[in-house]
Amino acid sequence: MTEKANPDRQGGGFAGGMAGLTAANLVTKVLGFVRDALFVAVFGGGALADVYYAAFRLVNVFRRTAGEGALNAVVIPRLEEEKGAGAGAEAGFFPSAWTVMLLLSSLLAAGGILFRDQFALLSAWGFRADPEKFALTALLTALLMPHLLFVNLAALFTAALNSARRFFLPALAPAAFSVTVIALLLAFRNGFLAAMSGRGRILVLAAAASASGLLQALLLLPQLRRAGFRLKFANPFSRLSTAGALLAAAPAAVALAQDQISMLMDTLFASFLAAGSITAIYNSARLVQFPVSLFATAAATASMPELAGRTAAGDMHGYRDHLREALSASWLIMLPAAAGLAVVALPVCRALFEHGRFSPADSEMTARALFWLALGLPAYGFNKVAASSLYAMGRQKGPMAIAAAQLALNAGLCLALMGPMGVGGLMLATSLSSWAAAMVFLLELRRRSGFSVLSGIPLLRPALAAAAGALTAFLLRRTLASCGPLAVTAAAVPAAAAVYFLGLRLLKVEERGLITGGRF
Repeated sequence: MTEKANPDRQGGGFAGGMAGLTAANLVTKVLGFVRDALFVAVFGGGALADVYYAAFRLVNVFRRTAGEGALNAVVIPRLEEEKGAGAGAEAGFFPSAWTVMLLLSSLLAAGGILFRDQFALLSAWGFRADPEKFALTALLTALLMPHLLFVNLAALFTAALNSARRFFLPALAPAAFSVTVIALLLAFRNGFLAAMSGRGRILVLAAAASASGLLQALLLLPQLRRAGFRLKFANPFSRLSTAGALLAAAPAAVALAQDQISMLMDTLFASFLAAGSITAIYNSARLVQFPVSLFATAAATASMPELAGRTAAGDMHGYRDHLREALSASWLIMLPAAAGLAVVALPVCRALFEHGRFSPADSEMTARALFWLALGLPAYGFNKVAASSLYAMGRQKGPMAIAAAQLALNAGLCLALMGPMGVGGLMLATSLSSWAAAMVFLLELRRRSGFSVLSGIPLLRPALAAAAGALTAFLLRRTLASCGPLAVTAAAVPAAAAVYFLGLRLLKVEERGLITGGRF
């Protein structure tokens, strides 16, 4: 019997998985931009927003790393092994993993509440000079901690569903967070709790954001049951290897989400800078993460089950072919995105964020951060796919060592650049250290799998097409400068994209079909 097309279950291999993930991620990212624009319109881009984003940054590291591949890296290979052995979806690993994850996440959330001051230091050390500001950051951190419990469970459900080649709904479920926050922010804009202070309303917002994680997990339960997985409790001590496998997700998280951890580090350094710096980092990172999550993370997630399966079968030729597709898809998007965001950083920031209490000065600071952070986009995408690919081979030490070195380099560069360049220096540090990590990942992939990036993916021709697109955006920005940021953004972004894809076609870059579905 032929299975009908279903966005929740892709039958088209890598391209089908990418399509479902990209569609779902597009929805979540658009909602995320609406959420962030409403937030700064309600609370502005100053000290109060800095406090919220400092508290949220730490939680977001867990939220994003768990949701974007850390658990996939350890759960999917184990589930693929069970499939190869003829075991069903209810074989021993998943019930044990669910039980252990519930216990570990509950302990983590409880620890975050009890030791909220110490957790807050990880992202807001510089706030200690203002006790009231630091106390609010710690309180917000505690309110957001239950979110970790729910999103970690949702990440485990996502990994199980991805192993069953179901991608769309797991990628869409995180939109529950944005929908919840948007609804509350719109209520604030329409007078809800108008008599409450800004401090009180931001505490209410943090509580609602925390509760949204439960909704995200609940949305996945019906499909999880249909895929054959049941939430049966198991004795956590009967399969001690399960706890070890899940704890291995911690180093996997460092490797797969080094960009997120770099942002946490940047936030820590920014707590010593002028008010608004943390908010500028958060908003610029959100813009950069749009193409990363939409395509690079999608490529890494969609390729993980296939790469793990190829490795388990000893098919290294198939592994290299699939890796080439994933890296090519990431490169073909990250390169023009980097050039385009660097060129139109200021009009994009003004169009998206300069509403309500978000001032032109806030836009300029965010644009500076965005310009320098965007330069590392191709490296962020490459690192995410490369780390995921090495984990699919069972190579865990290499990605961890590379990520640790990148974070150390990032810290050193932050110290050197934050003085003369401010928030822009922090973002440049992240870009430079990410490119250094990408070079090392290139060597590690070649050593472990025999894959050569220089011969495996198109480099020069897409770069020429991206340059043409960036030039188009620059000329339109200059021509339409008097028309306002919204007009510049609405004209420059699609025009640059059209020129880029036309350039790919004229230069006969066949790999463009990986991101266009063969329609252009």
